[in-house]
Amino acid sequence: MRFNIGRAPCHHGRTVSPRDANASGIVTPPRPGEVAASGFWDALEDAPLLPPAAAESSGRRGTPAVATRRAAVLRFGRQLPRFRYRYLLPLLAFALGLVGLLAGVGVTERPGMAEAGGLAKVYYALGLFIFGGMDLGTPFGGPVWARTALWTAYFLAPAITASAVIEAALRVLAPDSWKLRRVRNHVVVAGGGRLTELYLQRLREQDPHVQIVVVMPPAEAGDPDKLELQYGARVIEADVNSPALLEALRLERAHRVLLLTDDDFTNFDAATRILQLDDPPDVVVHVADLRFLRSMAGTRLARRCETFNGHQIAAAHLVQTRVVDHFQRTAPRDLVILAGFGRFGETILGELQARAAGGFDHVVIIDMDAERRTKVFDEQIGFSKDYRLDVVPGDLRDPNLWEQLAGKIDLVETEPVFVVGSGVDRTNLRTAMWLASKYPRGFIIARSEGKWSFAEEVSREAGIHTFSVAELVAQSMPTEWFVARRVAKLGRKATDGDGNR
Repeated sequence: MRFNIGRAPCHHGRTVSPRDANASGIVTPPRPGEVAASGFWDALEDAPLLPPAAAESSGRRGTPAVATRRAAVLRFGRQLPRFRYRYLLPLLAFALGLVGLLAGVGVTERPGMAEAGGLAKVYYALGLFIFGGMDLGTPFGGPVWARTALWTAYFLAPAITASAVIEAALRVLAPDSWKLRRVRNHVVVAGGGRLTELYLQRLREQDPHVQIVVVMPPAEAGDPDKLELQYGARVIEADVNSPALLEALRLERAHRVLLLTDDDFTNFDAATRILQLDDPPDVVVHVADLRFLRSMAGTRLARRCETFNGHQIAAAHLVQTRVVDHFQRTAPRDLVILAGFGRFGETILGELQARAAGGFDHVVIIDMDAERRTKVFDEQIGFSKDYRLDVVPGDLRDPNLWEQLAGKIDLVETEPVFVVGSGVDRTNLRTAMWLASKYPRGFIIARSEGKWSFAEEVSREAGIHTFSVAELVAQSMPTEWFVARRVAKLGRKATDGDGNR
């Protein structure tokens, strides 16, 4: 095991500064007429976060059973006009034909129809939907109102049949266009993964009636049936960059477009095509590669839309709501141990430097590939000068590593902050529980990708603070993404950061 004691070199040409991202870690475009803070980086504003109380309330409302029942009720309400058209009109045509025959109206091609039994008249009334009365002949006799009812059924029944045939043909020949024929003031989401589900869950809580169109790439994992049934979305399995699809989505009528697929190039390419429209909607782009997000931040494309990384906004929320509070409650400056320095660990340290500077004076990074990752972090973000840095290459599951670390750093008498954030939930929980038993004064935070009820119960018992990345991402999404209205058109006509339309 090697220790690199001392300070890692700090590059002055840093890629991200505290003002390069808002409170949620979301890069937003400048307001109309604003100029970037420098030649490369924009001046950005804070985006509001969901308060903790609201987040807890949101979690209660978002339980699967309640969400499913609410979605079913809302879906029925949205489909009620369609229900009337589809079922009441055929019933009306059948009733008019049957009432006319039962009232004694005869037909020229079926002598004795007036004296026929009720079952025969039901059969001939149903036949109107296929033959329209051509096999029965014209009505005669009986009351005037009854003949009028039968004549109405003669025209209405075959018209309903013809419309059903035409609709079926359109569904087969152009299924996507048929789904989108009536969308307006809608939200378009590209992607069918977990991030899409988190967004749709909060969107339905904020606006139960907004129309949602989900474009799911064919190669992306997801459950289209769940998105349709639970969230009432129209799901289209297609390439979001298809020009024909972008035209069919009626984006000029949409509130906003969120590009949440797993492919960063797909997201940015779609954003480029959408922003070329005469009147583009608001565009939000998810970038899974944090380094790629930083490299794109100074481009004109990134300034015209909102870009974000899920790990970054989750880390920002975690630092603001938990770690900073611990720093304020402890008198001496804290020791922070990052056990795992992948994408999430990098974003945690970046947020600590930006939002908790002065609250800690020593950082220890533990990772199997610690040296390479710290070099990348130093090149792209840079280590601050106000704390001591130790880099420990090794496996956080190795007890010998922790024993050697404890021999060099006092972990018993101090109140260190442990952030256990490897990519394996089992490893994180097991390591956090071991640390809690070994160093009871420590403030231990363990990461998990999903929300595990048993892990939460065990963690509470052991005094561990667990968090779900998915929950943090959902809580950190700005409220503006859920407002069902377009940004004022005046802002769209103003110049952007380059001075161009």
